[in-house]
Amino acid sequence: FVNIAHGRCSIPAPATGELLKGVPIAASDVQGELTTPTGAAIVSTLVDQFGPLPAMTISATGYGAGQSDFEHPNLLRLLVGETAIGVTGDQIVLLETNLDDTLGESIGYCVEKLWEAGALDVSTSALQMKKDRPGVLLSVQCRPTDADRLADIVFRETTTLGLRRSTVQRQTLARKTVQVSTAWGDVAGIVATLPDGSQRFSPEFAACREIADNQKVPLAEVYNAARQVWSNDE
Repeated sequence: FVNIAHGRCSIPAPATGELLKGVPIAASDVQGELTTPTGAAIVSTLVDQFGPLPAMTISATGYGAGQSDFEHPNLLRLLVGETAIGVTGDQIVLLETNLDDTLGESIGYCVEKLWEAGALDVSTSALQMKKDRPGVLLSVQCRPTDADRLADIVFRETTTLGLRRSTVQRQTLARKTVQVSTAWGDVAGIVATLPDGSQRFSPEFAACREIADNQKVPLAEVYNAARQVWSNDE
């Protein structure tokens, strides 16, 4: 809480909260105001995106000191640098639950609905649970804004009574979609840029399968041909 002209108000103060629309905030154990309306206005105006500290090479560091006394040094730190080539970082939510009394068909249906609802990744793993019962670990990766909606799907489509929910750091490689021309036709794929600046090409399974089915050739041959064409073009 903080004392303002209108009395004792919860933090963030009304003006600060209004200015922080669309900006992610987090709780703190500090007893006092860490973000003022002025600071909120500066941050919400100048910053394009928010997230954890990325992998970077620091070129300069700056500090600004405040007058209030907290349990930690009252300092604002600014780091200036260049991010690592090809690597970006963000935060995602991981939803997990153990299932031992849900029909296999229901789990498969739930997975389908999670993909349709925008999950970043969905996976299942075999478990040995209490009373020697076989079970399934259902894991869902998603954007923080989608977590509640995807959790509702899991509760609706399975027999689970609870979900484990955690926020995790994710690192992703810069990527782009390309097409390569093989003797059987065009194949779409993804080119990822590794931290050392080198690139890696991965053909899309759906594109390779379509050619393999239509041309009656082994799937592995289509994969290898697409990789060879990309390698030669590079």
